[in-house]
Amino acid sequence: MSGVTFGDLVIWTLLIAATLGSMHLSGQLAERRGRSYRVWAWIAGILIGPLALPLLYLLPDRAAPRLTEYNSNR
Repeated sequence: MSGVTFGDLVIWTLLIAATLGSMHLSGQLAERRGRSYRVWAWIAGILIGPLALPLLYLLPDRAAPRLTEYNSNR
């Protein structure tokens, strides 16, 4: 007997919810750090899932002024 059980539905529902949440959080974080919302939402949704969140923290912040730019404007 092969059929879809209630446990299977719960697992799939949680997986889809985690993926959608990861897409939204990655997009928001990317936007705050000076990167594209759409690109990072798709990266989180399709390519690497929730691993996009720590990856965004490892990449340099584009929104923050660079030390060289700050010194050259003085």
